[in-house]
Amino acid sequence: MRILLVNHGTAGEWGGGDGVQIRETAKRLVQRGHHVQAINADQPDARGFDLVHLFNCRVEGSFRQQVASCKQAGVPVVVSPIWISLAKALWGSRGTMSVLQQAIDGAPAATVDSLLEKLRNRELVVRLPKGSVNAEGYGDESWPVNRSVIKELLLQVDGLLPNSWLELQAVRHDLQWHGETFEIAHYGVDPGLFLDPDPDAFRKATGIQTPFVLQAGRIEPAKNQAMLCWALRETNLPIVLIGGSKHWPAYADLCKSISGERLHIIDHLPQPLLASAYASAAVHVLPSWMETCGLVSLEAALGGAPLVGSTFGHELEYLEGDAWYADPGDASSLQKAVVGAWKAGRHHPRTIAMKRKVLERFNWERTVDATENLYRRVLNAKA
Repeated sequence: MRILLVNHGTAGEWGGGDGVQIRETAKRLVQRGHHVQAINADQPDARGFDLVHLFNCRVEGSFRQQVASCKQAGVPVVVSPIWISLAKALWGSRGTMSVLQQAIDGAPAATVDSLLEKLRNRELVVRLPKGSVNAEGYGDESWPVNRSVIKELLLQVDGLLPNSWLELQAVRHDLQWHGETFEIAHYGVDPGLFLDPDPDAFRKATGIQTPFVLQAGRIEPAKNQAMLCWALRETNLPIVLIGGSKHWPAYADLCKSISGERLHIIDHLPQPLLASAYASAAVHVLPSWMETCGLVSLEAALGGAPLVGSTFGHELEYLEGDAWYADPGDASSLQKAVVGAWKAGRHHPRTIAMKRKVLERFNWERTVDATENLYRRVLNAKA
């Protein structure tokens, strides 16, 4: 097959799991004898390809142009939606940031406590530039993208490749997609990179010798690092954040204001050093408002770290009962989960079971098996 893999035009500026999925998918498709090209483009030239695979339908303007370009070329289109309920995620991420910023800016303790309680109880109304939104995703700015546009575009494509059954359910609920041509392609991890790495490489590179709480990923409101810092502010646990903050420098400053010298921010690490960081960490935490998987959690699991996951996204399908969970809007819930995972340690049955599960179930070969199955179904239907 001649296959074109396409992410949105600005994907290279952001990084993330979709880029990893494209890279690992392309690598294995080539190994299986296919001709593959992977690009970031809003108007891809699909001529000469048997099939186009688009990643991430959430960037509405890019997605509209991509589908139009492929349809004009007459080439079948498969989509990995990478979908999360965006309005609810927007409420959580912006609401949490706003409350914690008010706390740092000196709002009265009673006011902060009241706002935190409203956040925890999902009673907060979040004010945004174009209006307000509540915890259910309704309000003046109920969708950060035009849901009806995404819905219509998905009806035009030839197949979907969600990364979990929970993501498929979200697409069906939020976008009323009712198609039958789909495969579930769970994310994978490369054990050659992340299985049992040497922790000393990270320690030597950074000088961080003692155990710490780690969160890997872009530093931004959606990833909720500020709430992690707030939840642990009355503990003595060191925190290490590994990820870029160029898109949200003020958010990184908020994290620093909360945690002070106990916080280490590392902008970027090559994968071998990131793997070493997972091996050095006492626990890996991802209290995110916007995850369809939590790829860094799977990587950290192979490095042997106990995991704390969020109750909000689709991580449950991957983590199941083999992690500690926290409500991303509840600081006490997050502190309890982090301290519990820290105390449980690397030899706890949950930690060991999670590592074994990633090795057995979540690898890129299985991801590409499902991907190839969908490609063949789509091409056979067209034939």
